[in-house]
Amino acid sequence: MTTRSIRSATTKAAAVLAVVLVAASCAAAAGPHTGWAKYSIAPGAHSATVDANGGTSPIAGLTSVSSRTFKFFFDSSAKYVITEPTQPSDQFDYNKLPGFSDCGDIDLSKNGAMFGWRWRLDTNQKRLEVVQYANNNGTHLYPSAPLLSLSEAEVDGEHPLTYSVRIGGPNNSKYLFSVEGTLPGRSVNVSAELPRQCPSTSTTGSKWASGFYFGGTSTAPSTITGWIQEG
Repeated sequence: MTTRSIRSATTKAAAVLAVVLVAASCAAAAGPHTGWAKYSIAPGAHSATVDANGGTSPIAGLTSVSSRTFKFFFDSSAKYVITEPTQPSDQFDYNKLPGFSDCGDIDLSKNGAMFGWRWRLDTNQKRLEVVQYANNNGTHLYPSAPLLSLSEAEVDGEHPLTYSVRIGGPNNSKYLFSVEGTLPGRSVNVSAELPRQCPSTSTTGSKWASGFYFGGTSTAPSTITGWIQEG
């Protein structure tokens, strides 16, 4: 083999090795659950940061959507314990899954729709509860019984479900909620609705697309993560 051909072969081998190393580096950087964007709420925070993690970041910020449908799963970090609550009942407060503001407001705490969730420590078997949740002119609307409950094993198993919240019903007077999917040993297909206080307001006006949120009143007592695919 000539010196030139040896150098050419060496260059090609180095190029192939570089591609392999870059690919391995990217896979390592993406972390677990590649393709699922990761929400992370730091201790002492309400709002989450987002890591696309090799996938697509969820909708966030100003938008004109009138619905959100996404796949989401909790992990064991959702089993939080508030040891220094701002108010005594803060362990019972609902945290929030992604949603949107409405009625011309950017502030979801005034008008908007989303799912609420919380980790229950006071039940015979600890569980995660999910409810339909809306705000009507600052009044919090949610049911007395959960729309969906996940056992501790189901939370630890990291099973994705499809969540949907949208404006609909007669004259766009409702928020319509649904959760669908499969858990070990059972299927999930639940739905609910809550009133929308501004049916005459356009469904495609400016809104704020929210993310994964802790609280309630207290901030996250530990790092809490959630995993989402949207869009």
